[in-house]
Amino acid sequence: MYYQGFVLDPFQERAVNAVDANRSLIVAAPTGCGKTLIAEYAVEKSLESGDRVVYTAPIKALSNQKYRDFGRRFGRETVGIQTGDVTINQQAPLLIMTTEILRNQLLENPERVADVRYVIFDEIHYLDDPERGTVWEESIILAPADVRLICLSATVPNIDELALWMSTVRETEFEVITEKHRPVPLRHFLFSPKYGHITLKGVRKKYRKRLSERKKFLRQRPSCRKIVRHVLDQGHMPVLFFCFKRRACERNAEMHAHLNLLSRHEQERVQGIVDELVSGYRLEGYDRLGRMERLWRAGVAYHHAGILPAAKEIVERLFTDGLIKLLFCTETFALGVNMPASAVVFDELEKFDGVDFSYLTTRQYNQMAGRAGRRGMDKVGFVYSQIIPEATDPREVERMYYGTNERIASRFSASYSTILNLYSQLGESAFETFRKSLRNFKNGNFVFTKSYRRQEEAIRSRIRFLQSAGFLDGTELTEKGKLAAAVSGYEIQAAELYYSRSLDECTPAQLAVVLAGIVTEEDSPGKRRRAVSDARLHFHAEKVIQRLRRKEIQCGVREPIREMELRYAAPVFAWARGCSLKELEAFGIPEGDMVRLLRMTIQLLRTLRNTIDDAVITERLHEAIDLVNRGVVDAQAELQASAHTARDEEETR
Repeated sequence: MYYQGFVLDPFQERAVNAVDANRSLIVAAPTGCGKTLIAEYAVEKSLESGDRVVYTAPIKALSNQKYRDFGRRFGRETVGIQTGDVTINQQAPLLIMTTEILRNQLLENPERVADVRYVIFDEIHYLDDPERGTVWEESIILAPADVRLICLSATVPNIDELALWMSTVRETEFEVITEKHRPVPLRHFLFSPKYGHITLKGVRKKYRKRLSERKKFLRQRPSCRKIVRHVLDQGHMPVLFFCFKRRACERNAEMHAHLNLLSRHEQERVQGIVDELVSGYRLEGYDRLGRMERLWRAGVAYHHAGILPAAKEIVERLFTDGLIKLLFCTETFALGVNMPASAVVFDELEKFDGVDFSYLTTRQYNQMAGRAGRRGMDKVGFVYSQIIPEATDPREVERMYYGTNERIASRFSASYSTILNLYSQLGESAFETFRKSLRNFKNGNFVFTKSYRRQEEAIRSRIRFLQSAGFLDGTELTEKGKLAAAVSGYEIQAAELYYSRSLDECTPAQLAVVLAGIVTEEDSPGKRRRAVSDARLHFHAEKVIQRLRRKEIQCGVREPIREMELRYAAPVFAWARGCSLKELEAFGIPEGDMVRLLRMTIQLLRTLRNTIDDAVITERLHEAIDLVNRGVVDAQAELQASAHTARDEEETR
């Protein structure tokens, strides 16, 4: 069977036939096997029959990429996007959204997806994510019965259990399609700057079992110069070099700024693309740009969440066009973004998980290693891991190489928004929905396990709190509860601040600061807190949130909401007062983190503006949005500029 000029693999053919039969399906295959093609086929068939499709992705970067790709493939007027940051053409027959947005729509108004033929869940194994995985479970449980699902997954051992759970919840059979074979096989190598290539057997001989001895070797972390030179000498380009620290990405890239990996013609192409995108994204005032451009002209780049989203976009565009030959990146680059390389290099095989260093899981290793080997271009993909043999546990390496990917575990924990919506609609019957979680599913049945009893008690303690704090009157939503149910995301804090009149004291710029204080994430444990300014803005809001937390704890809620975090108050206030990008950078906070925080703040400002029926506060929220949503922070303008330049490039080709 042919599709888009490709001869389909047997697993793709099975999936295409399942789509033709209007069945739900779950496809599990290694990274780089062509799962996306199945999704594209389902989109095409649905559009041909006049049905709508929803495509969900776990990260906004992947949503943006799909918006551009599908716009080129099916026509821009056919495609819309909703990510919280961006809303474009939301009535389109093909709508791309984050899973959070889908879940929120299913809670608020399931009729909005009533005419949808397929919901496509890309990277369904993200259901295992400790913080956000519950959103996938809730979406699968809540989606209308006649909507079909296509779930795309990395290879996981309990795929049949997952399919059986979904079949039971959805009351429709799921076709399970698994593929173990990679079209481009991988070859794995261990490399030590001290010894060069080393086998697993060699590591076993050199490994020191005493922790004190291993620590001596770990103190001298090797430079990446030798392994980069070795990989390039082998002729493997482009190279994805995974580092688990942002600073390491930058340091390693700067270390290779002297390389000249591009031809004269390629350098000219880089300059043309960069000039156009810098202008389109309004990056002329970006301090870091000069250093980055110097690297790009050498064919080298780095990519991590601390740089501006627009700068990451430029790197991705250059890499896709074959103009970045050596890219130092963090692991998020491997998540769904379709950018394979000739070789993948791991700077190390251990990463800091917020508490301690631990070896990569087998699934993490395979997700990143799977980016090696370009279909139709490489016979083999090469994967190199830089190690210190004396301090590298050979059993862990063996597990990564030959082990099975870890099982997908349930992360279900109903949010306040979910509880408010379902409990007010269904009363005690809402627990029938909560019981449908994967955690509560064993051997084809939903059973009352210890784990479920703990889950139910956690939900009941939250209901007690919602009743005690005035969000619920029995099972009925109060006015405050209605606002919280509509907000979905920091809903308790936002509704409490409005109904305690704490927002009344704020100017538009101060509103941005207060709401940024709600959405700011806590520092990871052990990370040194860094105040960006001695100037602290104190608000009545802080005490309101503290009181709310105390009430939660009194009601037995084990994981109360966070306290307000105002460590970024000064830069948020400065941006809302009109400071430039250069002035914002002077606060010393990674600009990518700052833009992400400001965009999350805008999302909450926008949701409250669209929900609250209060002319004075609504106008102030509107002013706050206008103050913050400008320049590099304006995600919608950025995506539209990106789609425009991508279309121009396509026409030029």
